[in-house]
Amino acid sequence: MLTSLFGDLQPRRGALRSDRDNAATGFANTMVFEDAAQGFAATQVMDELRPARVRPQPVVEDVFVSGSPAAAMRAHFANTRSDLERASSMITLLDPSRLWAPAVVKTLSDASGQPVEKLHVREHGTLRTLAVVERTMLPRRQNGPLKVYHADIRASGAEHDEIATVLAEHSHMTTVIVGALQPHAAETLLRALLVATQGPNWRCPWLMFLLPPGSDLLRERILSQPWPAHVRTAAVAVSLTGTSTVWNTVLAAWDAAQQDPQPQPAAPARAPQDSASLGRALAGLARTEGVLACGVVDLDRGELLASDSHQSDDAGLARAARALVAARTAHLQAAGGAEAPPEELLVTVPGRIQLLRCVDQGSRPMAVALVLDRQNANLALVRFKLAEAERQLG
Repeated sequence: MLTSLFGDLQPRRGALRSDRDNAATGFANTMVFEDAAQGFAATQVMDELRPARVRPQPVVEDVFVSGSPAAAMRAHFANTRSDLERASSMITLLDPSRLWAPAVVKTLSDASGQPVEKLHVREHGTLRTLAVVERTMLPRRQNGPLKVYHADIRASGAEHDEIATVLAEHSHMTTVIVGALQPHAAETLLRALLVATQGPNWRCPWLMFLLPPGSDLLRERILSQPWPAHVRTAAVAVSLTGTSTVWNTVLAAWDAAQQDPQPQPAAPARAPQDSASLGRALAGLARTEGVLACGVVDLDRGELLASDSHQSDDAGLARAARALVAARTAHLQAAGGAEAPPEELLVTVPGRIQLLRCVDQGSRPMAVALVLDRQNANLALVRFKLAEAERQLG
């Protein structure tokens, strides 16, 4: 039994049997982190989840640590998640503003019928709460369950960063919800993550940043960092309008990551030299569900430099590319230089979505043009794969 100021903590009514069996003194023995839930229902994305008939009650445990809480948590994960290939699937949501991650975890719990498991990490001498770690299970229709973690960190300074790092470094994917952070706060967060990924304890292969619309400079700043070869990064600009938007974007990125689970060393930034290298950059994007055709466009002339299409002819893509480039040029002329050039244009036509995304090529202005099936395309997934293509093109 864990002990507290109020005596022994008795098993709660909503606790899983495995939680009761494994409750013991010390962080390493608190199996609220690693219990496997049984009887998963069919779940795919937030829109497919159905509210459970009875809202699950949270499972709450207290753990008291002496010394560094990050060291205690790291020792726990060293016993349970040292080998990510064999460990259960885990996503960590880093949300410095605390606006979205708690709501996402709660909504997933309510919709899937799995409880929110809360672990209160307290300082042994003062009983001060250092962090509240929340987790819920997300059943999936064809794949194994996902464990979604979030930590409400009450500690400050270096202790705060260390606790956040421990959760991230043992995940299969860490999603950083930048949201409306001030520029200096975003820069501080970026530096802390870069240092963490270069440390000996980092295991997480995927870092995804959710950025607000119009944050092209921050996006380039993130992708240009000297991330280690074993860490793959992506930055997606999306308007966060609700928990379903946040989660569907995260889940789309997770599904895309599973198609390419082994990150490759990043090549130094350079301009592609021929159509073959351009085509290779498009390969993953072209095979994304809902993408009918995609290509690299010369923004000065509106001509296709390379293309890849499986369900549409190149002529249709070329026409769409010329129209999108013309629309971008018209926008620039109408603005009269008062605004920065648009980063992305999206046009909807019956049954189709046409999208143009500019690529930073220095003296060689280029863009990626796509023709999407309006009914089947998942824009969050497409933008994630598009970010990967841009990184190779850059």
